[in-house]
Amino acid sequence: MTEEKRNRIAAAITVNVILLIFILAAVVVYQLVVIVRANNKRKELAEEILYYGQRLEESEEDYERLQSEEFLRDKLIEYGWHFAD
Repeated sequence: MTEEKRNRIAAAITVNVILLIFILAAVVVYQLVVIVRANNKRKELAEEILYYGQRLEESEEDYERLQSEEFLRDKLIEYGWHFAD
């Protein structure tokens, strides 16, 4: 092998290694972006679950209050009903 041929092979190998490193770095960066987005989405969903859980508890409390005898009696009096105690 001549010196020129060895230099060309070394240059080709160097270029291919640099391209491979660049491609792998791009894949790693892409994967990191995907992971960060997934983590953010997971946090948002966890916050929504907590929010709707609280809303459900509040709704259940409101439902129980609306069905209470005291509330119904107050509403009937408000609409003009009178009761003989």
